Amino acid sequence: MKKNTLFLISILFLTSIYGQYKDIRAGINGLLKQVPAGTQWSVLIIDAETMDTVYTYGHRNLLTPASNTKVVTSAAALHLLGGDYELSTQFRYSGSVNSSGVLKGNLYLKALGNPMMTSSDLINFAKAAKKIGIKSVEGDIVGDDTFFDSLYFRSQYVGGSEADWETQPLSALVLDQNNGIKGNRFTTAPVFISEKLRGYLAKEGIRVTGKSVAGRLPQNTRLISSATVRLFDMLKVMNKRSDNFYAEYTMKLISAAVTGARGSTKDGIRLCFSFLYDSGAFIKGTAIFDGSGLSHRNKIPTGVIVKIYQYIYSNYVFRSEFFATLSISGIDGTLRGRMQQQEGENNLHGKTGTLTGVITLSGFFTTKKGRNMIGAVFFNYRKGDPKFYRELQDKIFNLLIKKL
Repeated sequence: MKKNTLFLISILFLTSIYGQYKDIRAGINGLLKQVPAGTQWSVLIIDAETMDTVYTYGHRNLLTPASNTKVVTSAAALHLLGGDYELSTQFRYSGSVNSSGVLKGNLYLKALGNPMMTSSDLINFAKAAKKIGIKSVEGDIVGDDTFFDSLYFRSQYVGGSEADWETQPLSALVLDQNNGIKGNRFTTAPVFISEKLRGYLAKEGIRVTGKSVAGRLPQNTRLISSATVRLFDMLKVMNKRSDNFYAEYTMKLISAAVTGARGSTKDGIRLCFSFLYDSGAFIKGTAIFDGSGLSHRNKIPTGVIVKIYQYIYSNYVFRSEFFATLSISGIDGTLRGRMQQQEGENNLHGKTGTLTGVITLSGFFTTKKGRNMIGAVFFNYRKGDPKFYRELQDKIFNLLIKKL
């Protein structure tokens, strides 16, 4: 009798859940009927706890993801390196400082993966040199960016027609995201940044007689100071602001940090695919050409993105860190203006994506009944405007939050 009762309860529960999903599916289908003919879309919604599929349409379709590519890049970086991995630029010197404060040797800026160095850091370097007694330098200022390869420009490291989406020069040694380097007479970042440092040293009364050059850090140098940030801190800016420069830098960073060789986009992509295989997220046909999602040639199904979120959700080592890198609907980042005064406000922690003809959204959210969910809604379109597709995404997530 007891077994029969439990069986009936189970049947009633499953019937209730099925009916609930049936209503949700009908609601989403009704919203998607508004989509203009010719639009491609892919939708996948799952329960983060039970892994039940609430709604799916074309979750294996190979669509252009735009900045949802950053979900792959950032998740792979956390998986391979950990959030506490240190990104630094070191300020060092060779030779010796005599009793008169003359350094008979060179000053070095050594890049070790920090894309967040600013002019304030260079000012601090100059002050640190003065503090240890350096008054003049009889040598050069050498910028060492050999942590990465020398393919600085997007047309080089991505290829194809990607020159149309040129970003700042992608060198390992970075100052203020390398803004201002294009068109400057100092043609490479190491030389440009070394020359900037020369100016700050001069303000501290330190004269450098040599040149600003690019080169390699030799052995037996001494550390003066360093500018260091955690990987997590960089990824938080990258995902919330959807920063393309940081995303492309991260792809090369993964390569350099894991292999010990000069970081390259090509090798970073290889390691991202290794992550997709390790996490069980890989779907045949997935194509990645960059770390930012600027390339229209990127093809990533919602099934891949949702599986990455699922993997992260089940991984307590870096779940909270990845969660904190995402924008919050109606609150901050690229989701600041979304779902305000709606069911989804301050709920969805997600990643947006926008290119010409592409609107994508994915993330974690919690329903009114407290269910933790994962969802992704991608549109590749020829008709309509971005606002229409964003509002449609918001309506889908609002519906899920309210009804589940």
